[in-house]
Amino acid sequence: MNPRDKLSVLFLSSWYPNRLLPKNGNFVQKHAQAVARIAKVASLHVISDANAKDFEIHTEQKKGVYEVLVYYPKSAKWRALKKYRMYMEAHRRGYAYIQAEWGSVDITHLHVIYPAGLFAMELKKKYNIPFVLTEHWTAWLPITPYKFSAIERYFIRKIGAKTAIFCPVSEDLQNAFVHFGFDGPFRIIPNVVDIDTFKLGTRNLDALIKILHVSTFKDDHKNISGILRVIARLQEQRNDFEVTMVGNKFGDQYDEAIQSLDIDKDRLHIQGEVSTAEVARLMGEQHVFLLFSHYENLPCVIAEAHCTGMVVAGSDVGGTREMIDTRNGVIVQARDEEALFAKLNLVMDSLADYKPEKIREIAVTRYSYKSVGEAYVKVYQEALG
Repeated sequence: MNPRDKLSVLFLSSWYPNRLLPKNGNFVQKHAQAVARIAKVASLHVISDANAKDFEIHTEQKKGVYEVLVYYPKSAKWRALKKYRMYMEAHRRGYAYIQAEWGSVDITHLHVIYPAGLFAMELKKKYNIPFVLTEHWTAWLPITPYKFSAIERYFIRKIGAKTAIFCPVSEDLQNAFVHFGFDGPFRIIPNVVDIDTFKLGTRNLDALIKILHVSTFKDDHKNISGILRVIARLQEQRNDFEVTMVGNKFGDQYDEAIQSLDIDKDRLHIQGEVSTAEVARLMGEQHVFLLFSHYENLPCVIAEAHCTGMVVAGSDVGGTREMIDTRNGVIVQARDEEALFAKLNLVMDSLADYKPEKIREIAVTRYSYKSVGEAYVKVYQEALG
């Protein structure tokens, strides 16, 4: 590579938005777009599709990233070896498109170690292309219910042994890597936020205090039941707030919980899934973001809320403790409803003491496309020596 040329970076991800799962790994896509402001970026993702009769390759230029998506036939009857061969062949065909467009790449940026890391190892062996790894997978965290299978652990060790630099999105994930047996080097680089979409909000402190929750509404993960119980307790003590919850369909279990807790219908507003722009609008209008999860990694919604100047009340799981401090919110232990009730009361009584402009300033420094993109380019240069 000519030193005056831009780096050519291949994003290779186990998760990425596609026609089957349009939002899967959208944080990886944002990382690619951040790097694309400084370097040349192609993104390759493959996925099996029951409707695919053969290998289908779709290419698109999106916000500076040359995206290559490969769909290949899916069959439950295939044996593991054949599935592996099809998976790798899909990667090879997709990479051939990138080679035809670009020629060679300088470095591979692997996201989510398994299974895409299998192809990262092949590129390293065949073309001597080094790879760095960014990890987002909550499966690494001991508190999560998912556990790696024996075959996953075997290949994760092999992929990790070939990784030039580990880039976990949180210190908590770095600790998980160390516990697994990897010794780095490590460079923590967080998720990215589009700060032009998530702008500083304008809020009226003289009106009702507005609390916002945005998630998948999965109770075993996001602890919706615990949030509802805390809301019920809050309304027994004060009437100066309202709560908006946005996400997937609530379901009968929550309808029954709301009725049994006697939560005022005017107090709680429930919305289905909305666009990113609508989430940003809501964050710009509301005061407190609430996330009371059983486990997390580095929640993008907290970073987004901070970029709009929101105060965040969160549970001390995963990387959330690295995002929340006394300047921008409060943190409690997971499942500790008594503590959340007390801390929310404290925040609501002292909202005027928080400085939304300062909250946003700190968040932008950490999560903006510019900051994250520049941090990754430094990592690539280090890996390339």
